[in-house]
Amino acid sequence: MIETSEAPGAFRICALLPEVETALSTLQCAVAAGQGFGAQYCAVHVGFDPRHTQVSAEESDLQQLRDIFEGGPDTRTARIKVVLDTFLASRPDAPNIHWRDDEGDIDANVVLESTKADLLVIGRPTHMDAADALHSALFHAHRLVLVAPRQARADRTVGTRVAIGWKPAKSAEQAIVAALRWLRRAERITVLWAAKAGAAPYDVSARAFFASLGLDVEIRRLERKEKSVGLDLLAEAAGVGDCLLTGAYRHGALWESIFGGVTHDLLKHADMPLLMMRSR
Repeated sequence: MIETSEAPGAFRICALLPEVETALSTLQCAVAAGQGFGAQYCAVHVGFDPRHTQVSAEESDLQQLRDIFEGGPDTRTARIKVVLDTFLASRPDAPNIHWRDDEGDIDANVVLESTKADLLVIGRPTHMDAADALHSALFHAHRLVLVAPRQARADRTVGTRVAIGWKPAKSAEQAIVAALRWLRRAERITVLWAAKAGAAPYDVSARAFFASLGLDVEIRRLERKEKSVGLDLLAEAAGVGDCLLTGAYRHGALWESIFGGVTHDLLKHADMPLLMMRSR
């Protein structure tokens, strides 16, 4: 049986800020996702700091090279804090956002922050810390994750018009249930599906599942134009939604990086917000 009730109490959004390049877009998406929910926000810098953890000699050398190009841990943290302060100063209507600096073991810190949040928001990675933080959020946090595009946009909305990548699988169902607070108030929900050759169409299962949730949706078969389902999904979703909701990593990150997969392609190419959750 699928649990559809939302957790009681305040809706808590945690913006994970591992890198300055995507910090502004992440904050914009976090605030947009919380509009109308009376959300509580925190912005947390998560970054690897060899001063707070044990590292090998090779890792120490790598971090020294990184410091040359990106600045040391304190410099990186300060740059991200400036982005937060500038964002808050530029928006008179900005909510209160509590700042924290979690340096050390990225995975442990992301998991810790997830225990205090209902939604994790993180930018599409450009650097090593961000890639590690996103991996931890998707694989170990067991929370819905909002992946912000790299490009900042002041008028960003999230959840007004939702595109959903549908497949009759546990990961997709759990992601949809986790996103019900947005789906229940969305102006438009478009469900997109593309079955493998020889497989039964997915529209019947989609219709039954969304009916069980009491959601009015439009169901479309995805037109295959690109080499991957992920690219076709992004192209179609961009025309009907302000975000794309999917499950994540059915086969695992390494498998998809070698053999390809929908999640890998979405995270590599998306320029729109992605709501994702991996099956528990």
